[in-house]
Amino acid sequence: MKVVPIKFSLAKAIYGIYHRTNNPPHGHKKSYVALQGDDWEFLCYEFELEDSAPDEWYEDQNDDIRIRDEIIYTRGCVLGVLTIGRPVARFKDKLTHEITRICFAPYFKPKSNAERKLPSKFVRECIKDFKEEYPVSDIVTYIHDTQSGKYLEYAGFKKDKHIVYSEKNKGWSTRPNRATSDLTSKFRFVKKAA
Repeated sequence: MKVVPIKFSLAKAIYGIYHRTNNPPHGHKKSYVALQGDDWEFLCYEFELEDSAPDEWYEDQNDDIRIRDEIIYTRGCVLGVLTIGRPVARFKDKLTHEITRICFAPYFKPKSNAERKLPSKFVRECIKDFKEEYPVSDIVTYIHDTQSGKYLEYAGFKKDKHIVYSEKNKGWSTRPNRATSDLTSKFRFVKKAA
């Protein structure tokens, strides 16, 4: 498996294809994709990119990703995508960052012990690369409480808090131009950057 930094527009396209519960995030500081193998694969996506994006992407991407005619070509099969950005919640520590979105391709069904380690390795590699560019004290992320989060624990995260919303809570949707918030119960996981 190799971990490749990618442009935010490309990460959003991959989330649009694979993420089951959330829309792509609205911003990022850095996004990554996990690729396995060396053969060229392709992904089609259903929504339009910004007008200038395809030419810019095609010329500016690394050797593992190409985009042409609304098709994303990757050297290796996409296993997952991860985005790190500013935390959605307010934290006093300005060096706290959040994994705002992470998902794995639905066809990635680990069978061997080595394959089961790939999700946590992906998370660790992304954080390691991110810390080379940004000062970090903590990394937080949230998952639905119906998910186990074992791969996060294996990546060094600790379950920090269980968040349950009241029936009357409307989230951010009370503000103009805001999308409906996902108010299902979640677990918060935290990893110290040291």
